[in-house]
Order: sequence, then structure tokens, then C-alpha cells
Amino acid sequence: MKRLVLMGAGHAHLIALEQWVKAPLKDVELVLVTPSRWQYYSGMIPGWIAGHYTVDQCRIDAEPLAKAAGATLVLSRVVEISADAKQIQLAEGSLLAYDWLSIDIGAKTNLESLRGYTGPLLSIKPLEQFHQQWLRHIDGSKAKARDLVVIGGGAAGAELAMAIAHARREGAETDARVTLITGNQGLLPDFSHRLRKLTQRKLTKLGVEIVEQRAEAAGRYLILTNGASLRPDLVVAVTGAESFSFLAASGLAVDTQGFVLVNECHQSVSHPEVFAAGDACSRLDQALNRSGVHAVRAAPVLAANLRAATESGEFTAFQPRANTLYLIACGDKVAVGSYGPFAFSGKWVWRLKDKIDRGFVGGF
Repeated sequence: MKRLVLMGAGHAHLIALEQWVKAPLKDVELVLVTPSRWQYYSGMIPGWIAGHYTVDQCRIDAEPLAKAAGATLVLSRVVEISADAKQIQLAEGSLLAYDWLSIDIGAKTNLESLRGYTGPLLSIKPLEQFHQQWLRHIDGSKAKARDLVVIGGGAAGAELAMAIAHARREGAETDARVTLITGNQGLLPDFSHRLRKLTQRKLTKLGVEIVEQRAEAAGRYLILTNGASLRPDLVVAVTGAESFSFLAASGLAVDTQGFVLVNECHQSVSHPEVFAAGDACSRLDQALNRSGVHAVRAAPVLAANLRAATESGEFTAFQPRANTLYLIACGDKVAVGSYGPFAFSGKWVWRLKDKIDRGFVGGF
């Protein structure tokens, strides 16, 4: 019997497993390899920090899903892929051969600008690691982080800064300070002027200081573009995605940043038995934002193509929609959002986001 290995329990793989529960793959040994049975949903982590969700409401248990889909669950971390030999190496040293491989492992936080920083530093990815570190630094630490800096001007950075500021305000930590360092490109550079204004207004209302400069590490300090220095109690990095180094060394074709290059069917352009989805890959034909939205929408196509691969069927191309709905939680059960050229805000936007997020996690 031939073997299909799912590497990582990302959104796309979870949705694929859910589909295969209803319509199992035929004559295939299915294996899911992931470091943890828990898959944290990024869209709800700021809500957890803000106090709106418990952690169990923000994560999916992959173990019963894998079992229901007929998959063997291997709780381990992949440290090497040998694409030509069609095998992966696990952290404990064992090798696992495959006939087909699908990669959905996400990405790491790019910490290049913070190399050498010697102060307390958390990175948003991987999310499970961030969850544990946040608990240690915020709930488990005797010394409260009064001066906290979030670095990253994208939607995730803004959302996290607002969640932290709201939690601090609800906890009556009146002397707490939250600073959002966006980089020289400013706040939400990939979004419309209207959405930037709405988000900036919410950040200001929550008392978040916005610094539209770049920060470089200098030991215990952060040095801004204008030469000013900061010495925060805690830094949270939300500074973009970086690929796992073993992807570039795998023999698979990768882009200049080390992400797996795939075609419109999310199939490796160098090794047709390998597929990839989510943040771990880059499309050869078009650029896609590293967003969970695309991973979720690509999932049914990935599932169909993996089935086609195992049954010698026809592949299907994933065509992203021209416009994408983006919803950004603002900490206090208000959200801002955009769809194409339109931007909007209010409690109703939060209720919509809450319904979508709870529905996604609850669906598993």
C-alpha cells in the first residue's frame, strides 16, 4: 500500500482530513506528522489575550480528526526532507518514507532585525510556542511587563497590540504602556487608506502609541530610525514570515526566501509527488499574501488534488478570489474590516468575525 504523509496540521490539512472522514481515500496509508495534537487558530489568539475566549476555544484537537480519517498520528517535528529519496527525518532521528507528501507547516516569525536582542522577546509564530511563552511571561512572571512593545505594522501586529491594550485596561493596569512599532512603511501598508484610518483611531483610543519607524536591536535596547532608544520590559515580534531552513535544503524548488515553489494546483514544480499549502509555499504563477484565508480556501482543492494523485485522476487549479474579506479585532469587541475598496467598523463587524471564527474551530 502506498503512503501519503501530511506534514503539519495546518488549516489546509485539517480541512482535507475532515473531507476524507466523509469520503475516505482508497488503498492509501495516511500519516499525519505534527509536533503537537493542538492546532491554534491565529484569528482567535488576540481574542484570547483580550479575555474573550478560553484557550480551548482557540485550538483544534487533530488527534480525533486524524483517527476518524483513518490517519496514523505521529507526534514529532520534521527536521529534514530528502525530496529525491522521498523520505523525511523526524527530530528523534527516525526516517519516514512517502509516496506522496503534502506540506502545511506554516512559517516562523522573521526575527532578522532583532538578532542579538538580549531582552525578553516573544515571537508570534509558532502559535503553540507563543501561547506557552505568553503564559510564562504575563501570568507566570512575578515582575509585570509594564512597558510592552509590539513590532510589526501588519494586521496581526495591530490586532495583537489592541488586544494587549484592552486586557491591560480591563485589568486596571493604569501604568502599563503598549507601543506598536510599524516599520518605515507605516501601519497596514497593504490596506486601503480608509481601513488604516479606522484602525489608527482604535489604536489611539486604546492608548497604543504608534511609532512609524524601524527598530533595530542593540543588546537590551531597541534603536529607532531617528536614533531614539527604547528599553521595553517585553517585546512581541509580529514581523512577517520566514521559511523553515530545512525546506531550502530539501532538494525541492524554492523561491528566494526558501518557501516551496508550487504551481496553480499547489504541486511542487520540481517534484510532482509533493504538494504544499499555506505559509510554507509560494505560487509560481502569482503572488499570494501569507494569510490563513488563502490556506482555508485552497484546502478543498488541495484535498481533491491529493486524492487525484493517489487515484491517477485530474488535478484542479486553485484560483484565489479577486477580493478577500479581512476582519481585524480591536480588543474591545469592536472590529474593523475591508472587502475590496470598502472599509467598515463597529460591533457588528466583531460579531461577524466572532461567528466566522467560532464556526471554523467548532466545525472540527
